Amino acid sequence: MGLLWLTLAGCAHYRARPLTPEAVNAALAVRPATTLWVRRAHLLLPSLPPLIVHKGQRLTPDLAAVVAVVGDPALRALRAQEAVARAQVLTAGLLPNPVFSYGIGVPLSGAGLTRAFRAGLGLPIRSLVTRAPRLKGARLNAQAVNLAIAWQEWQVAARAKALAYALIMGHAERRLLAREIRALRHSVAILADGEAAGYVTLGVAGAARLALRQTEVVSLKVRQHLAGLALKLRALLGVGAQAPLRLVRHEAHTGPGRDCLRSAPWLQGLARRRLDLLALRKGYASEDAALRAAIAGQFPAITIGVDRARDTSDINTLGAGIAVALPIFNHNQGAIAQARATRRALFRAYAAHLFAARAAIHRLIMRMRYLRREMRSTQSAVRALDHLERLYHVALAKHRIAALTYYQLLEQLVKQRLVLLQDRALRAQLAVAVEAASGRFEWPKTCAGRL
Repeated sequence: MGLLWLTLAGCAHYRARPLTPEAVNAALAVRPATTLWVRRAHLLLPSLPPLIVHKGQRLTPDLAAVVAVVGDPALRALRAQEAVARAQVLTAGLLPNPVFSYGIGVPLSGAGLTRAFRAGLGLPIRSLVTRAPRLKGARLNAQAVNLAIAWQEWQVAARAKALAYALIMGHAERRLLAREIRALRHSVAILADGEAAGYVTLGVAGAARLALRQTEVVSLKVRQHLAGLALKLRALLGVGAQAPLRLVRHEAHTGPGRDCLRSAPWLQGLARRRLDLLALRKGYASEDAALRAAIAGQFPAITIGVDRARDTSDINTLGAGIAVALPIFNHNQGAIAQARATRRALFRAYAAHLFAARAAIHRLIMRMRYLRREMRSTQSAVRALDHLERLYHVALAKHRIAALTYYQLLEQLVKQRLVLLQDRALRAQLAVAVEAASGRFEWPKTCAGRL
């Protein structure tokens, strides 16, 4: 009875956790507080101190990245895998339970003096042989899980940062269009009065109204695009679809220096820096330990023990015993083959991920080079069109050019300014993509500028 009581005392007890709508809503609820303390999450931002985000504070792209790591519901669910990995480490380190046996024999015939009994205590030792490699593999697997979660955090941070840049630059586009719409509405109102008075032709007033309508259509499309981006960013931040989203109005960013547009600074130390590659290395080491455990598992299943017995003649004995499972048909060859195949697959997966990471960096750097040239051409076009617009405005006032020609030029100027803003937004997003692909949150020190 005492042994039974000790066994039951060490057992875990069931606790219900129903999947009710109230429990789900409570898990998804954002903590109501005046401040949000953002700690470093795994290995995401090891160079940054803990951040305090005050309620109502405008978010920079970098700050939005950190808040997204803490608030994204998908990451909260992913972090639950840590507990699973820790439980696997606990399971791998457990020692085998001893086996207690007891039997009794009652004489049915003959002149037996007493009842016979046999009590034994045995210990299987095969799991002791494989315990060390299994425990090592479980610990390495737990590290791989943590790194894989950190890599997902890194991806979420990069997406949030890119969305923040896109929204900031998109709002700059919206403000530019709003200024142009106000100016065009003012011109349309003046020309409408002139048309009514008879000294402005229908063609001049119609050209102004057409330019206004086209600009309003572009502005509506920009607003629609910004609304979609805002919903995506709110989802990453873990807030409601109607929650206020306060971003900084302007984000200082300069063009990258010449050294930043080379692949070498980004490729240096790539395998030691990218979290997914580190996770694969840990996973490979874990599977290597699993292979060692499988090979050690060829050791026969042996149970050693002692027993105390008494026969019906009332003769008592104390002895020792050993039981060996003969590995004739199954000597763990299936587990060994599976472990070897898994290790081979992880090796190839690591090589493929490393190749893809290098290719992505080369591709992004090349795209940034071409974008830099495009932006120079666009900037030159904007300067030329801006100068030409001033000349055309004077010529229009003196009736030397047609109004349609002026408003067509004005439309081209607005389009080029929008292209320049969109190129700046693309440059920022490409910079974030380079950071994500290289595993760097900060640009190399050799760079003359950063986005």
